[in-house]
Amino acid sequence: MSSPETVTCGLCRRQFSKYTCPTCNVPYCSLTCFRSSAHSQCSETFYKKEVESDIRAEPSKSASERQRMLQLLKRFEEESSTQDELNSEDEDEESDLARRFRNVDMESTSPDQLWTLLTADEREKFLKAMENPSSELALQLLASEELSVEKQEPWWSAAASGISSAQHETIPDPIEIPTSLASLNRPGPPLIYNICAVLIAYAYTIRHLSVLTLSGAAEPDAEAARAIFASLTPFLTSRTSKTLHSSLESALTDLHSRLPADSATPQLLALLLRDAASLLRPSLVVDAESHPHIQTLRAFGDMYALFPTRVHVAHKITFYAAFVVSSPTVRIAAAELEREVAMREVQSQADKVAWERVQQPKDQEKASKVKIVELDSK
Repeated sequence: MSSPETVTCGLCRRQFSKYTCPTCNVPYCSLTCFRSSAHSQCSETFYKKEVESDIRAEPSKSASERQRMLQLLKRFEEESSTQDELNSEDEDEESDLARRFRNVDMESTSPDQLWTLLTADEREKFLKAMENPSSELALQLLASEELSVEKQEPWWSAAASGISSAQHETIPDPIEIPTSLASLNRPGPPLIYNICAVLIAYAYTIRHLSVLTLSGAAEPDAEAARAIFASLTPFLTSRTSKTLHSSLESALTDLHSRLPADSATPQLLALLLRDAASLLRPSLVVDAESHPHIQTLRAFGDMYALFPTRVHVAHKITFYAAFVVSSPTVRIAAAELEREVAMREVQSQADKVAWERVQQPKDQEKASKVKIVELDSK
């Protein structure tokens, strides 16, 4: 069974469902939807029958108890009438919004122009949703079909799925390694886990900004990308940093503490680890014009183009790339990343199953009792 966060309300198809109708098993998000006309075959008489059934089942109840039950029934009918009026007002509001946008070409109209068509209340509601990406409204907006169509997969995902470079616009050029660094096979610090952290930060930046490449991004996105690298991997952008991760665990712990709280989900971390492993893993089969580490070199080439005026950052990126092509530890680190992904996915699935087992009976109980409890509390 899917968790409530992933099941859309079967009645309004806009909110995430929280309950399940005990009669027809349709998932629904609120009392409003439960009472809606689309669900009238179940809701119109559900509570009325419950109260009447209770009265008939226990005729020995005192007169005061029976009177109390009838008052609850009357209150329910009055609330139903009030809710119908509110629903009618909501429909009028939606109709007004539809009228304002009826003749608007959404493809050619600029965001600023669209913004002016919203009322002050609509703008405030939208801004509040964007300030809290984990809110129900924000999740609905971000999960919309329109955004999913426009969402761009990273260049390495497209390459793995067989999409041509023409279809996928530009795949980054690999970084050029100076001859003096081409054979960097000498004793030195274990840079591989710093490199893992940089590749994870790179994957996060690409996915967070929803861009194909950093080198082809517009300047606002490029500036945002530089800020993300400075936040997640300060050892890359700082002139004086001496941070040196001695293990993958050290690198992941540091990164996790720097990610925004609403982004550091187990699912996202597993995805970023998989991305980093894909970029770091050497190719087993290459042609004469390719290179076993071509994916890593393309990623570093994309990062290199992001810092044209920050020479110290460009030098670090070049040195990391030289380390990758000359160190045997790269394959080992890629395997560590893949093992970490597997462990996180197993744990995530176990947590999901455990959560569903606990939540399912609670949801069923809430669906059958929520209205009686609500009326009884008034």
